[in-house]
Amino acid sequence: MKQSRREAALAIRKSVFDVTGERRGVTYQRAANISSDAPPLRLARAEAKSLVAQLTRKSAKGEALPRAFLVRDVGLFALGEAPPPGELAGHLALVTGAGSGLGRGIALGLARAGACVGLADIDLKGAEVTAREIGTAALPLRCDVTSETEVSRAVDAVLDRWGGLDILINAAGIAPAYPLVELPVAQWRQALEVNLTGYFLMGQAAARIMIRQGMGGSIIVLSSKSGLEASRDNSAYNATKAGEIHLARGWALELGEHGIRVNAVAPGNVFAGSRIWNPKYIRACARKYGIRPGDVIPYYVGKTALQREIVGEDVAEAVVFLCSDRAAKITGQTLVVDGGQVMVR
Repeated sequence: MKQSRREAALAIRKSVFDVTGERRGVTYQRAANISSDAPPLRLARAEAKSLVAQLTRKSAKGEALPRAFLVRDVGLFALGEAPPPGELAGHLALVTGAGSGLGRGIALGLARAGACVGLADIDLKGAEVTAREIGTAALPLRCDVTSETEVSRAVDAVLDRWGGLDILINAAGIAPAYPLVELPVAQWRQALEVNLTGYFLMGQAAARIMIRQGMGGSIIVLSSKSGLEASRDNSAYNATKAGEIHLARGWALELGEHGIRVNAVAPGNVFAGSRIWNPKYIRACARKYGIRPGDVIPYYVGKTALQREIVGEDVAEAVVFLCSDRAAKITGQTLVVDGGQVMVR
């Protein structure tokens, strides 16, 4: 059976990783790009086991690692440049909700740590703005996380661009704020679709690739302090954010045998750049606590032990840690980044 381009790229990337310990991107090339002074390694089929043996022999002889691989009946694949130094150097990531708010902040943090980042958002223009901040290591993608077709298309786009996937960050979410007796069922259902079905579809698609790739991986679900301690007038948000934490715990049990770690990050209130903390949501919070809209942010900051506002970079640092080798033995856990507002034991 003819090998697909994606399967060939996964096998090549896995083989290079096994021999060198380096994570590199692998891209499909046109045959016309073959360099005469650096001929490609010719393969009848890209299979990790046999390719590892060939690369190991070359390494033992002191020969340089091939920069290109020509797979019969499939095509030419080029190995990416050695990644620049960074805690996540060479890692390939996909972030949902990357066009704004926490998703954007996390994507920027992953890129600063050396990762290449696919930026998935229902708002393509927002994803493109984030991509311009990152540069060539970014791939903006229009994606409705509630659509199985669009989720599959986004994951495939990352595979086609870089040849693998190491990190998934589920950060797209909504927060319809209503008292129980006023919550429209359509808003309830939309929250379930985005915050739970969207996480499920992305997690499923990413896990399938990570298992096939055979290099482990890290999945992070962005929950909230409201997933641990419920807040008033937030039925849909409370329920879905608590559900996300249990998704992560179940996935950690399922995927651990493949070296895939799954954790949750539960941020406190992050106001800057957030679509959730829009004027309508702030007015709803003001009504809930009987204060003026202008006092909402100081009110929430005052509820933290540190008396300090949480910003996107704080959450990004936690995500980078959980995706890194420093957290190699951490899975199924929830890291709370809230300045000490919710004490979890």
